[in-house]
Formats: sequence, C-alpha cells, structure tokens
Amino acid sequence: MGILVSKPTEIALVVTAMVLIGVAFTLVYPHLSERSEEPLLDWENTAVVARGATLYAEQCSSCHGYIGGSQDTNDMNNIRVSAPSHGADGHTWEHPDFALVQLTKTGEVADLCRDVSESEMPEFGQALSDREIVDVLSYIKSTWSENIRVRHDEINLLYEGQNTAVRELLDLSDT
Repeated sequence: MGILVSKPTEIALVVTAMVLIGVAFTLVYPHLSERSEEPLLDWENTAVVARGATLYAEQCSSCHGYIGGSQDTNDMNNIRVSAPSHGADGHTWEHPDFALVQLTKTGEVADLCRDVSESEMPEFGQALSDREIVDVLSYIKSTWSENIRVRHDEINLLYEGQNTAVRELLDLSDT
C-alpha cells in the first residue's frame, strides 16, 4: 500500500529538499574552495625567489652548478659540477614538491626517486630552515620554462595529498 500525498504536499517536499540541498552546498562550498591552497613552491613571489637564489648560490651551486644565468661565467669555470643540474637540462621537475623537500631536507628520497647515497646528497635539514629549503626550491622552479613548470604542476596534481601533508608539517614562517 503506497502513501497518498497530495500534489501541493509533493511540491512542498520537493521545494524543501531543494532548499536543504542549497543550504548544505552553501555551507560546504567555502570549505571545498579552501582546499585549493597556494602551491608549496612559491616561484612567482619575487622575495621568496630572491632569498632562494642567494641560498642556492651559497649552498647548492658548488655541486649542482648555477642555473638561470644569474652568475658570473668566470665563477662557473671554477665549479666542478658533481650532481644533476636543476636547470632545464636536469630532471628535478619530474618530481613532486614533497619529494624535492624530502630530498633536500634529509638527503633521502621517496620511493618514486632513485636511491641517493650519503656521499651524494648532504642533509640540509640542520643547515637550512624549512622556509629556506622551500625558498631554494621555489627559486629553482622559477628558472624553468613555462612548459616545464606546467608539466611539474601536472605532476604535483597527482601528489596533491602528499604535498598538502608536507606543507602542514613544515615551519614556513619567515626566519
């Protein structure tokens, strides 16, 4: 036996349901839009990139070489590059942000990266703050072509959860 409902009652139920769905969406939508936070590597922020460029020259260039053409070519002649380039000819962009932070901070890499022995990559977690590590990586990303940055952003989409988790663990306050 079915429940008999009059046409006006049926209309009222549908309208009420639509209003409740609208209210629920209105309450939930702001929280959904919060998920689209800024990327971990702030390569468009000139202050971040400038700090990162200075730190890169001091801490990274002796092994990875200079990138971005910002250094005196005479200095480059004195550098024996022993690590992969972070420039367009390198493969840094093939790894998501969280893996780059992990490698820089601990000298260890995620499963998706190759193994790195202790003699190859030092741990910078003691020498550099989380903010400084992100600044350096932001500088590196700023030197890539638009095409490479777009490809890196696509890779980051695949690892959005890991990138968000790492962002929440880092102390990104200014030093």
